[in-house]
Amino acid sequence: MMWVLAVVGAILLAVALFTMRLRYELRRANTPTTGERIDISMRPNLALLVIDVQKDFTSVGGKFGWEEAYLKARLAMISTAVVKASEAEIPVIAVRHVYGAPLIRLMIWLFGEGRGIPGSKGLGLSLPLTPDFEVVKSVSDSFSSPELEGYLAANRVGTLLLTGLDGCYCVQNTANGALNRGYRVEILENAVLSRDEGEWRKHSEALEGRGAVLT
Repeated sequence: MMWVLAVVGAILLAVALFTMRLRYELRRANTPTTGERIDISMRPNLALLVIDVQKDFTSVGGKFGWEEAYLKARLAMISTAVVKASEAEIPVIAVRHVYGAPLIRLMIWLFGEGRGIPGSKGLGLSLPLTPDFEVVKSVSDSFSSPELEGYLAANRVGTLLLTGLDGCYCVQNTANGALNRGYRVEILENAVLSRDEGEWRKHSEALEGRGAVLT
């Protein structure tokens, strides 16, 4: 009998430790980063960020897919923003997401069809664009990748135009990460996808309260 209790206790402890670690990874993945504030007076230029517009995250229908008309309309707006930016010689930065935390990757492999984890065939961009720069991140805030700040500094970028998905996660966390560093943030609202429009409105209002501009 004692050995049964010991086994049950070990299982319960393992589950508790797994849950604690997973919660930590999720909290870290969804927390905006902070960093050194920029001198906005020395950053006159703009850049367009296209966040997580990848094949894994832009399918139609099914458990993890989008409603087709909504998806097409938003992707069309992102494409238009890319064309306008290129015509205005504004650099286009593609941000791709590849999950890095081991337990999050395990859960996505088990329950999320493996979307966004290393080895997936859908990690590439779902729009036919050739970005001026590309960043790969493993958590929601694009500023978690130091290469982004390096590029923005080298090109004297102080204003970011944000597009992509999901509004409630990677877009709003990138916006907050930028605001934490003193960037001007402009969100092209019709070029942002969100599965929960009501929640996205709350986030966008909070961002406006911090000084972001929605257009």
